[in-house]
Amino acid sequence: MLHIFDRPFVESHTSIREGEHKIGQTIALLDHEGDLVDALRDCNVKFALIFVPEDIGVRANLGRPGASKTWEPALRGICNLQDNYYLSGAEMLLLGALDVDDLMNEADKADASTPEGIAKLRELTSQVDDRLRTILAQIYKADIFPIIIGGGHNNSYPNLVSWCDVHDSVLSCINLDPHADYRNMEGRHSGNGFRYAHEEGGLDRYAVVGLHEGYNSRSMVDELRHDPDLRYSTFEDIAVRRIQTFEQAVVDSLDFVSEGPFGIELDLDAIPRIPVSASTPTGFSLEQARHYVHLAASRPESVYLHICEGSAGLAEDRLLPELSKTIASLVADGIKAKRNID
Repeated sequence: MLHIFDRPFVESHTSIREGEHKIGQTIALLDHEGDLVDALRDCNVKFALIFVPEDIGVRANLGRPGASKTWEPALRGICNLQDNYYLSGAEMLLLGALDVDDLMNEADKADASTPEGIAKLRELTSQVDDRLRTILAQIYKADIFPIIIGGGHNNSYPNLVSWCDVHDSVLSCINLDPHADYRNMEGRHSGNGFRYAHEEGGLDRYAVVGLHEGYNSRSMVDELRHDPDLRYSTFEDIAVRRIQTFEQAVVDSLDFVSEGPFGIELDLDAIPRIPVSASTPTGFSLEQARHYVHLAASRPESVYLHICEGSAGLAEDRLLPELSKTIASLVADGIKAKRNID
């Protein structure tokens, strides 16, 4: 269920310069087949990066395709970070990409304008769930911190429930996102991963930071307001009315979810002018998003980082380097923050 990356492939995405060492030259790779848990443990790393090259869940939520192509510019951005005092390739494993080629081929045949096509896409999203859930469970068994780069936000569901498959505890979650992604359980898609996980007992507490007031339904906001396991802050309260600061909103949410293990979710929709399926002209700066990752990963209870909804397939060529460096910066921030508390 994995496309494993080898060194020549990784270095083909790395701009190698004499006198420098890039992450693409030093990052650990799987070097033998067999039991994945044993192979992961043999790598002796704290972090494992996995790409999810799909946008089936986005299409199943009536969104625009393009997220399936984000993995390659993200890989290029990560590979071209410098290996230096601040970040070392030796502490992370580049695991590869989830193998969903067959599911993407099936999704391309589905007509999203018809009920039958939507039903097919939602069935295929469930199959993506199963595959990612299986791989992440192996990463958790090896006691490694996974960094998942998508792909759609449908992948929040396997991120969460795979932890429960391995441990005797349930994850909570913090999410920087204009949308709560807590839609009805109408079939799996990118807009209801957290709802499915919560209703099925795979998500304990859930906090959304920066919800956009004009882009979440009344019924969903009512759910967030009245369920004691759910909490949110709005972008308008933070950035427009300035009732609370960004850092206060993040810290309050972290205090809410970090009584036990929790996952870190970041939807790139939260950052303006980043190529995404649901773009916004207003939102948090990249520096704020990076600070969010730093604050969340600095909590010892954090167990994964998920960056999703970037859409390289919708990006103009001039914006691809920006998307590439954005994701690479967020990944590096998460690793540095998590490493410094262990």
